[in-house]
Amino acid sequence: MTGRPVDGGRTLAGMDVPLEELAAVSEAVGRAEAAAADGGWHGARAALDDADGALEVLRERYRDLDDRSRATVARLAGPLRARRDAVAAAIPRPRAVSDAAPVHDPEQDESPDPDGDPVA
Repeated sequence: MTGRPVDGGRTLAGMDVPLEELAAVSEAVGRAEAAAADGGWHGARAALDDADGALEVLRERYRDLDDRSRATVARLAGPLRARRDAVAAAIPRPRAVSDAAPVHDPEQDESPDPDGDPVA
């Protein structure tokens, strides 16, 4: 059964379910999964940021939905959120390049202007 257009969006079986927002979350999570599978952690993180943005848009729309539409969105969005969280958990945390103490650079104490005051 196809839905009818409402406010330029699409509906599911006559309900005002934000399909475009759900699709945006799904697409971004899919990109994150693919990037993580290839070891592309930066790409995966960027795709997760996109998914988080799409989830935020979905949350905004959720507030305006009726109970039946909210139930449908929750049923569809729950697995998307679980997939998103699984990818996020698989991404390694950034590590410091070095554990050594910082090295003092005397040039940082000098003013770039020879007649100026030294930088404190």
